[in-house]
Amino acid sequence: MIEKIFGKWHIAELILYIAGLALIIIMSACFGASWMSAITGLFGLSCVLFAAKGKVIGILFTWVMIVFYSILSYKNKYYGEVFINVCMMFPMTIISLVAWIKNLGKDYVVKVNSIKKTEIIIVFAVACAAFVAFYFILRALGTSQLIFSTISIVTSVLATYFQSRRSKYGFLAFLVNDAVLCVLWLFATLEDVKNVAMLTAVALYVVSDIYGFLRWSALQRRQQRESLTEN
Repeated sequence: MIEKIFGKWHIAELILYIAGLALIIIMSACFGASWMSAITGLFGLSCVLFAAKGKVIGILFTWVMIVFYSILSYKNKYYGEVFINVCMMFPMTIISLVAWIKNLGKDYVVKVNSIKKTEIIIVFAVACAAFVAFYFILRALGTSQLIFSTISIVTSVLATYFQSRRSKYGFLAFLVNDAVLCVLWLFATLEDVKNVAMLTAVALYVVSDIYGFLRWSALQRRQQRESLTEN
């Protein structure tokens, strides 16, 4: 049962995970970061890596991360981050959870979905329109780092959408999103060095996103071969 929930881990995966967790804890301790920052970073890294392995528990870790991350974002006046996590990402992760559970393979790994180019084009067109709308909304709220916050919202929506569609492109969208978050938390760290723990965490997310895309690409090819064999 444990293996079904957490899956098998290769040496490289364990090194990335354990080293990432240790680095977040060390940076938090050295720079006096709050326990909330440390918890956010730990669960954030966990949700990305377990999602990369196609495991449903990754979405459950995401819920914990959303709660703590939203509180931290609010304290730093990143209202766009609060909005996207509470009002959009959380509901969309519920949709993702249902979709993943309904499409689990024999090894309890989610079946990677192939989406058409037409769908991708439509989604990106909607994202461009959403960027304009959110820009003016966040500007009215007095959001810090307006451009980056707006990009973060749009890429988060794209990432969560592709995740609910079980597409590997979700990791590319998360990659862009986490790169933007690196900029946001760099600014926050320049104002308060204690935020370096969160900056470290999102930098690790970028590495994990790259791994997730490569992992799901390989997983998709393997599942397609198995499907052909069964037929």
